[in-house]
Amino acid sequence: MLPILIVLASTFMHAGWNLLARQERGRDIFLPLLLLVGGIGLLPALFLEWRGPAIVPLVWPHLLLTALFQALYYLGLFKGYRSGDFTVVYPVARSLPVLLLALVDVGSGDAPSLVGWAGMGLIVIGCTLAPLESWRSWSLARYWNKTMVWIGVTAAGMVGYTLVDRAAAALMPAGLGTAVRYGVWQTISSAAAYFILLRLLQQPTLQITGRTAWQRVAWAGLFMFGAYSLILWAYQMPVPVSYIVALRQFSIVLGVILGTILFHEPAPRWRISMALLIVIGVGLISLWG
Repeated sequence: MLPILIVLASTFMHAGWNLLARQERGRDIFLPLLLLVGGIGLLPALFLEWRGPAIVPLVWPHLLLTALFQALYYLGLFKGYRSGDFTVVYPVARSLPVLLLALVDVGSGDAPSLVGWAGMGLIVIGCTLAPLESWRSWSLARYWNKTMVWIGVTAAGMVGYTLVDRAAAALMPAGLGTAVRYGVWQTISSAAAYFILLRLLQQPTLQITGRTAWQRVAWAGLFMFGAYSLILWAYQMPVPVSYIVALRQFSIVLGVILGTILFHEPAPRWRISMALLIVIGVGLISLWG
């Protein structure tokens, strides 16, 4: 029960920072966000490394690798939000990794139950149909476009950092404090990797100006860091990674409902219905998976 509560709490934070990022649709808030969180957490993280037990010597290869995947994730998310609707990019990007990670669990001998598979299947169906406005609006163009390319980049980054961070969590002493420390070092390494990636692609690096925008960055940073610290803590518990990732999709329910309200996106009844389908999938996994 505790892992379920932890993951569900993180979903509220996760939906919150994505909605804040979408509000800055034309500007990339991710690098300022990473720099702000990493800058605040650096000195406490160094102090705790000195006091011990140190975790960087245990997981430094993982920090380098997860930074690369995180950089791809943020780039795909920013480009996707800029070119498509929030209620399309967010659910589809978050649905694609679910079954892929379930296959990883199968390969490691930790396969979900049949009910667990059914729950994850419902989540994927709901997330995939969310971009439509009705059954009659289905067309290949809704999925085969530039936005979908960036959604694919986002999903690939998510799969990569999820697997790496799950492996790192198994190497560290268990506990929320350790998870938070790892999150700080991950944020710092991801900021460096994302900065390098933006420069290589000749993209602007710091686009945020003004007090209101920086307040939004600060809140987004708080929600993002809190959400993923809780997830890292859950990774240290004996729960299949596919279940954790699937349960995190509850944030889609919140995101779709709030997205239709805040951004006046189309087909609110249809997309909320798809979100409820995701809730059923989450319930199957939580109770009987």
